[in-house]
Amino acid sequence: MSDFIVNIIHRPEMVPEYSATVTGHGKKEDIGDKKLLTESLDIFKTQQHLAHVNGLKVTIQMTYASLFNAEAVQIAKEDHEKYGDEIALSLLGLPCEQFREKYKTKDFCIWMFSMEDKKAIVNDVFEKFHDAFGFYPESTGSYYMDAELINYIKETYPSVKCAVATCWEEGPKAYHTCNNSWYTFMDGGPWAPWIPSKQNTHAPAANAAEDSGIVAIPHLSRDLMACYDGNGS
Repeated sequence: MSDFIVNIIHRPEMVPEYSATVTGHGKKEDIGDKKLLTESLDIFKTQQHLAHVNGLKVTIQMTYASLFNAEAVQIAKEDHEKYGDEIALSLLGLPCEQFREKYKTKDFCIWMFSMEDKKAIVNDVFEKFHDAFGFYPESTGSYYMDAELINYIKETYPSVKCAVATCWEEGPKAYHTCNNSWYTFMDGGPWAPWIPSKQNTHAPAANAAEDSGIVAIPHLSRDLMACYDGNGS
């Protein structure tokens, strides 16, 4: 192969889940902080600009929080029309004021919810996306998507063809500084695109009967040695 193929994904966080860690440093949590929102939007704009001046198309993974931000939605629409960027939907970026008010929880990891709640959240996020853009996304993702969740999304929103489904290098045996939520699901996974089984996201489908109907890709590519003591970035 002589061609180098790169997939660039930009995610307008608006309310990064990591911002919640400020409470551990003696600061009061404020997920509606205007400075935080402005900073997140500025980062997104910079990422988009740098990609486009270098002639690169990107996938814009809209978060739930960003769907409530008119400027983020407008940027995505304009860059989709002008540069051909894909507008996708991420199941990250849930911990915004609207989500907390609706679901009465500070939890935000999609894999930690009951299946009933997962379905409600997926329907909410996908329909909000459709309201903003007039179509359903062809790709989605999270740090981890279990097989039952993938099966539901594919059945309910068949336009989805691809998903960021795991975060392999942050498994408990590779990344011992992670938080406890990681330990519920991770211990390695494919390090390249694969077709996940309907029974287990980490297991590639063995045949057509096991095919979940999407192509899964891992989240990020980091220095695996550096990941042992940190996030490797």
